[in-house]
Amino acid sequence: MSAFYKIAFGVLSVLMPAAFKIKKEGTENLPQGGGCLYVSNHRSNADPILIGLQNRKAQFCFLAKQELFSKGLVGWVLRKLGAVAVDRGTGDLSPLDELRSRLENGENALIFPEGTRSKDGSLGRFKTGAALIAAQSGVPVVPVGISFEGKLHFRSRITVRFGEPFQVPQTDPDNPAPAVLKQVRQEMTQRVSALLPAPPTALPMQKDASDQKGELKS
Repeated sequence: MSAFYKIAFGVLSVLMPAAFKIKKEGTENLPQGGGCLYVSNHRSNADPILIGLQNRKAQFCFLAKQELFSKGLVGWVLRKLGAVAVDRGTGDLSPLDELRSRLENGENALIFPEGTRSKDGSLGRFKTGAALIAAQSGVPVVPVGISFEGKLHFRSRITVRFGEPFQVPQTDPDNPAPAVLKQVRQEMTQRVSALLPAPPTALPMQKDASDQKGELKS
């Protein structure tokens, strides 16, 4: 773990609870140490910090879009934290190779399989990248669910839930089987979805008085 990472997260461990009302659930499921792949839904730019703060025994590496690395201080901080740049839409798999290498070296890796933030909290379709890393590396996968109402703002109530780590089927790193990747992606989706609040159920429409009278007459 780099000195910068350790100091930065030490400061953030004080600032984040002051800025938000954070509720943690399932922390007993957190593995002790590194070498695990965390997969989470994506709600805000604060998500990597919210997750990384819960396991401070190993450094987290995560993907960040390429554009952020050219933004002065933000880019400098991302590089110091060990973030991996990804150029979305190009099909470049080298960022995934870098994450897999970090996992093998004992770091934790964090991926948001949706690929982008959800504005309303609904879970989007998972992309194949996280499934590919998990099926090729064989590391334990830790599902995470992050939820809050509306847009993130000062003193928002945030819930971070951790599920039980699980293993996924392995596949040939050089020739990954599509059926295995589909199975892994589906299991990741189900496990993360189970950690999120259930969507509100629509109430049945009440009939007005005239409808009720008509039924009585018939």
